[in-house]
Amino acid sequence: MSDSKTATRAGQVHDILRADILRGDLAPGEPLRLAALAAKYDASMSVVREALGRLAEHNLAVLTPNQGFRVVEVSRSDLLAITELRVMLEGEALRHSMEHGDVHWEAAVVSAHHVLERATFTLDDEPGTTQEWSDAHHAFHVALVSACDNARMLALTNSLRDGAELYRQLSGSSDHFRERDIPAEHRELMELATSRDPSAVEALARHLQRTTDDVLSTGLLE
Repeated sequence: MSDSKTATRAGQVHDILRADILRGDLAPGEPLRLAALAAKYDASMSVVREALGRLAEHNLAVLTPNQGFRVVEVSRSDLLAITELRVMLEGEALRHSMEHGDVHWEAAVVSAHHVLERATFTLDDEPGTTQEWSDAHHAFHVALVSACDNARMLALTNSLRDGAELYRQLSGSSDHFRERDIPAEHRELMELATSRDPSAVEALARHLQRTTDDVLSTGLLE
């Protein structure tokens, strides 16, 4: 297989593995065996190894000497660390977006929010949110900060958002989660951001902290 085809296939396997981890199909701490994954995804071990390396770069997998790769563990301290950094960095990225974003950025935010509002939120027979809503939710938060002119800040916020998604899926079992008006929170973010209202940064911080509080209230983290 040529280098370009290997890279393309590694990207495909990475995307599948990432989705499986974020959905919880691959549980926190679960071993990621090269041979088993190669057989499952009909890919070479070198392709799987490259995909796992990318996951490790984004803190969704870890490589332990003599043990190989495994899905990253979850913990209360890790969630608090992720939230603290997201509030700082994603808030600053949003501030940059409001300063530098043009009408195309505004349209992207409004469009992403439109899709999010119309996505099916939950299903009665499945835990957590639907994949449709999770994808739309991710796209909306990406759109909010997409006009940020600091590429490294954006890369960090994207990595932190992936790590946070592992925890967000746990929030569905929280009573607080079911009591929240999450659509209203997203609508507020869309309206404040596109109005270039500085209070959008505080609204984002509240939104992120509420999800963290929901996860902590489940008692699932040590």
